[in-house]
Amino acid sequence: MPASKPFDTANIPGPKMAMIAKTKAVAAMIKKAKRPLLVVGPDLTDEMFERVLKFVEKGVQVVATGTAIKRFVEAGVADGVKYAVLHELTNFLLDPDWPGFDGKGNYDVVLFMGTIYYHGSQMMAAIKNFAPHIRAIAIDRYYHPNALQSFPDLWKKEDEYIKLLDEVLDAL
Repeated sequence: MPASKPFDTANIPGPKMAMIAKTKAVAAMIKKAKRPLLVVGPDLTDEMFERVLKFVEKGVQVVATGTAIKRFVEAGVADGVKYAVLHELTNFLLDPDWPGFDGKGNYDVVLFMGTIYYHGSQMMAAIKNFAPHIRAIAIDRYYHPNALQSFPDLWKKEDEYIKLLDEVLDAL
């Protein structure tokens, strides 16, 4: 039984559900990762976007999906941020031989933030079931049971959610 209920109550994927992520553990996994990737979607608040820019500053490769790339272009910070269609990106990630965006290999830790809930959930399910070489972590304001680890449901508690993101960033 999970420590949090999925945002979408119909999203019960079976007995293997995400553990609630601890901020220091998430930061440790990012630091230990050879190739971390942050996937961001269009469901970003302004405060979330500010935190994404801090992940970029910390050297985490960011890929924008959907209309999220517009935020980076409008802010004039699109350099280094990649763009991909979420479904195609997931298919690439499932291939252990994918060279990544920079030709240096696939990613070993993939963080999800701001994806449309039902899209992100299905992409994390594909990774959970078909990509044992990747650890998927949802640092989103919704609990994603298909991730390896996920923040709890905090969509009604924006301040608490932003605090968790800041704790991860501070620990990097």
